[in-house]
Amino acid sequence: MMIKVNSKESVEIVPDVFVNIINESGANYISWDELTEGQVETFSGLSREVQDVYNKFKDSFTA
Repeated sequence: MMIKVNSKESVEIVPDVFVNIINESGANYISWDELTEGQVETFSGLSREVQDVYNKFKDSFTA
């Protein structure tokens, strides 16, 4: 899942695989195995919450 935070920052999360934090300084790829337990909880929660919001509103999106 790619989350566009603002015009200069994005976070790509592939649960159980990697997190890629992208900003003006470049990209910071982190393997899931390298994350702390707290980071795993944070990125898993963020991914889950964004997916829930998307699912809630996707029927009202227009092409």
